Amino acid sequence: MKKKITDLDKVLLLADRPIKDQLLLKDRALAATAEGITISDNFQPDNPIVYANEGFERLTGYSIEDVLGKNCRFLQGEQTDQNTIDEIRRSVEEEKPCSVEILNYRKDGSTFWNLLSITPIRDDSGQVTNFLGIQSDITERKKYEATLYNVLAKLKAQNQRMVKDLEDARKLQLAMLPADLPELPHLEIAVEMRTAQEVGGDYYDFHLNGDQLTFAIGDATGHGLKAGTIVTATKTLFNSFFTLDTPQEILTEISKSLKMMGFRNMYMAMLLAKISDKDMVISSAGMPFAYYFKASDKTVIDIELKGMPLGGFPEFKYQSRKINFSQGDTFLFLSDGLAECFNPAGEAFGEERIKDLFEQMAPQSAERIIAEMTQAAKEWVGSSQPQDDKTLIVMKIK
Repeated sequence: MKKKITDLDKVLLLADRPIKDQLLLKDRALAATAEGITISDNFQPDNPIVYANEGFERLTGYSIEDVLGKNCRFLQGEQTDQNTIDEIRRSVEEEKPCSVEILNYRKDGSTFWNLLSITPIRDDSGQVTNFLGIQSDITERKKYEATLYNVLAKLKAQNQRMVKDLEDARKLQLAMLPADLPELPHLEIAVEMRTAQEVGGDYYDFHLNGDQLTFAIGDATGHGLKAGTIVTATKTLFNSFFTLDTPQEILTEISKSLKMMGFRNMYMAMLLAKISDKDMVISSAGMPFAYYFKASDKTVIDIELKGMPLGGFPEFKYQSRKINFSQGDTFLFLSDGLAECFNPAGEAFGEERIKDLFEQMAPQSAERIIAEMTQAAKEWVGSSQPQDDKTLIVMKIK
């Protein structure tokens, strides 16, 4: 049976060869390697090259006869970095190894990036007799790095422009929200809106016409600049149609107009209400149910109104509900951001928790209800990042 030859056997076989054969094999190995290899003589002035392999010839274009007896600095040129040259010089003077990336010049004047490694060789007494230099052509890698750097620089500039555009859009969006909340003798109002991104998809608005208040809360599909665009359009349309007699009519006209504007795959959920000093008429286009706390029996009622978001089906027939309210009654209107707050375990805040909290807090002031529900959501989320915009509006009958 033929014995398998191990790596150790190969080493021993090489060691058994005559010294002349061993040196010949090493010379062949050095000649075959792709890297350039040089050895300089530290005992001669200016550390001249006393050995160079064929890899060095292929890399630099200089023949071995061209370089023997010369210092390797002939590879340097006008664009070679002086700091790198100084680093090489210091390492040789201090007899320490170094590794640098240096721009060198071939015999024909063309440039290449050289990954140069210099290692001192010491004799038995510790004296440095020679320096071993290994040169590798890393020009392609440096070109790739330069290309990548340019791409990253362009991306950075583009990102900065986008951030500025989003910030401008955010300011525009905030400017379109009511500067002040309406003041009515029979109604206390509090609002809280927080966006998950620079430009959010949530929206609310009020218009007072005589003693009648028309109120809207909306939520556009998605986030960012696109959502901000449809919010802007909705704001303009609400300003145009709020004088219509019923919330259903307003929703229908806004939906038709958004459809005509051609917002592709973008829709606006919205709840509308017209409020007098005695009652409230509510209609909804795909918004979460509102909550109504009836002070007389201290219960919370879901205001269940189903409807398609605006901009998709303009002929949809929206429902409405009329509520005759009394002193102490409280209403909570909200986007889906609060219910869809997730804690670190991935659990949603949920509608039932909102309803339970509202029932507990409803006897308090509108501002206090907002503050406590916002704090509850913050504690629920913990270190998690909000995934959606959150808007809460509380109206309390005085």
